[in-house]
Amino acid sequence: MITFLNDYGYALNKIQHERTFMDGIQKIRFFSVNGAVFLLSYKIENDALLDMPSLYERTKQDGDEFCSLFLISYNGNYQCYSKNLKANQYILLKNMIMYSGKTSGSPLPTAKIESNKFESIFFEAHSFLRDLDGLHPDEALDELCKLIYAKMYDEDSGTNIFSVISGNSEEYSASIRYLYSLANKYDMRVYSLKIPGYKRSRGVFEEPLFISSNAIAKVGQLFSKYNFSTVDIDFKARSFQNVYKPATRAGMGQYFTPIQVIRFIVSCIAPNLSDLIIDPFAGSGHFLTESLSYAVPSAKNEKAKNEFIFYKLHGIEKSERMVRIAMTDMRLHGDGHSNIRCTDSLLPFDSYTDLEEGSFDIVMTNPPFGSILQKESFSYLGDFELVKEKAKVPLEVLGLERSIQLLRDGGKLAIVLPESIFVNKSYAYVRTWLQNNVKIRGIINLPLSTFTPFGANIKTGILIATKNKAAGDYTIFTGVIEDIGFDRKGNDTKSPDWPDIAVEFKKFISKEGW
Repeated sequence: MITFLNDYGYALNKIQHERTFMDGIQKIRFFSVNGAVFLLSYKIENDALLDMPSLYERTKQDGDEFCSLFLISYNGNYQCYSKNLKANQYILLKNMIMYSGKTSGSPLPTAKIESNKFESIFFEAHSFLRDLDGLHPDEALDELCKLIYAKMYDEDSGTNIFSVISGNSEEYSASIRYLYSLANKYDMRVYSLKIPGYKRSRGVFEEPLFISSNAIAKVGQLFSKYNFSTVDIDFKARSFQNVYKPATRAGMGQYFTPIQVIRFIVSCIAPNLSDLIIDPFAGSGHFLTESLSYAVPSAKNEKAKNEFIFYKLHGIEKSERMVRIAMTDMRLHGDGHSNIRCTDSLLPFDSYTDLEEGSFDIVMTNPPFGSILQKESFSYLGDFELVKEKAKVPLEVLGLERSIQLLRDGGKLAIVLPESIFVNKSYAYVRTWLQNNVKIRGIINLPLSTFTPFGANIKTGILIATKNKAAGDYTIFTGVIEDIGFDRKGNDTKSPDWPDIAVEFKKFISKEGW
């Protein structure tokens, strides 16, 4: 077996390895430069052990999970396998993968990257993952988030594993799988001390990297050309967001709010560095990233800036995949990622370890539309006035009430709702409840085309309010956005009018107040 390994470049005197013997099996583990197992070689004396899955399980040790290349030797015969880590499937190879013996590192570039050539990097990486492994676009986006997470930890920790030139793609990919697990363990160790229940509510990067060694190597080599920490935040953010369009076309549209709607709302609410902000239906987290972009430039010092970035931006999102996306996007915008909670936003407040009613200055959100909650499901939810004496309630109605519950007295709300909430007779009870619990400051109609490109042909509007009981009559701003910035097919238009409506709303607020 040693001669066979030498013929393919796996010289034991040049590669760190460990040899063990158990039950008639000689096992050699080959290690990458950062200590990841990248090849498992077995010499067996009994052909009954030739079954690769059983052999792996029988001899498994800590660290073997990062390996996807295997060699079995029996009576001078050799079988080589690669492993599909997601399907846990072993694939017989025609030949052993060659090892070149090259293991070196190249330093990361230190100059600040301001060129917009970076803007295509994540789209290119997403295409590699989709094409090489045959992934659905949303699955590819999921794996891309994991690789970005590993790359940013690689830079923060100074390990520089992405820039190492390894003996083959198996060594390189095992190194990155191991690096990714270290990143997750680091976050668990650090943030669990700061945030109660961190693993339960934010531990969405525990799921392993499932993609093939070829896909990891291809994306890793692309990432190795850049030092992400020196890339302008705007370019990083745009590059990641460039991946969203094909993903939304592929069935993830319910999680996304058009960026034009988000920018309109953020402009109207005008968050500042002292505001505690939450999106209880966070999706991709764009209300939070836009709040970062809006508020951070006004920072007078690093202390105020860092407090806002790390402690003032919060989200709740039920989908693990979307939390990974939101946390990745937040980190590319300058962090704040640890405050996206992976949980249901409609649970009793006692269910949360670090959320309390009446805590937030601002809620900006777009709750999911269309789902009807039946009476039998009410027992699983928190206390809601709007379900009383109802046999069924639309999810967006509960999303509206929960958003207001999260606000402190005087806090500001901006929420996207179906037009039916504002006009239909069947929702009169919701409007009466609103009048008794908030002071409505604005109702802005959105064009039908707003959500059509994302698969939802529904007329919507934006409610802006403060959590105050208004005394007497007061004026409400009303507006109609006719051109949101794209048409029904998602094509950009040349003359969006939402910036003008935002200016008019702010004039109204400066005169009438919140």
